[in-house]
Amino acid sequence: MNGTLEEIYSLALSQWPLVAAAYAIIWVGLMGYVAFAWRRVSDVEKQVVALEEAVARRNAKTAAAE
Repeated sequence: MNGTLEEIYSLALSQWPLVAAAYAIIWVGLMGYVAFAWRRVSDVEKQVVALEEAVARRNAKTAAAE
């Protein structure tokens, strides 16, 4: 291997902790975003179920009044 390649590889290999840390930060951020979005979706699903129940009760009252 020539000297230029040895210098490039030694530089790249000495910086691997920084690359690993950057990937770790990205993955932690991505997982945090997914958890946040998942929680919001479950909250919206609960609200939709409550709304459907309220509409069903209202329709039942309207049908009983007729």
